[in-house]
Amino acid sequence: MPLLRSLLAIAGGFGCIAALTGVTTLITRWLAPAWDRMPPSRGARLFNLVASSLYGGVGGSVVARLAPVSPLVHSLILALIVLLISTLAANELRTSVRGVYPLTLAVLPSMATLGGGILTVLYR
Repeated sequence: MPLLRSLLAIAGGFGCIAALTGVTTLITRWLAPAWDRMPPSRGARLFNLVASSLYGGVGGSVVARLAPVSPLVHSLILALIVLLISTLAANELRTSVRGVYPLTLAVLPSMATLGGGILTVLYR
């Protein structure tokens, strides 16, 4: 039973990140239909980094609150999952975007996920 609760906590945190990202993507494509056909501008890259980090922090907070035991371990597991998925997404951008943006996009959201879990534990 604790294993199931742990899996549900991690899934809840990931689901929160996915839902927020999905809604933001839909709104962005509605407001700027050509967004996905253009190379990302500096402002678009900054928006993506801030939104991804914010959503990662929220997901880390959710998983820490839902975790039955060891909320930081659960936040770390979710951060590793986010790192894996962010690395795959950043790998897709390597051909269209130069510089440190793909690396930052891979690392920053996972650090924010862990940070959200840490802050939740500290301020409980």
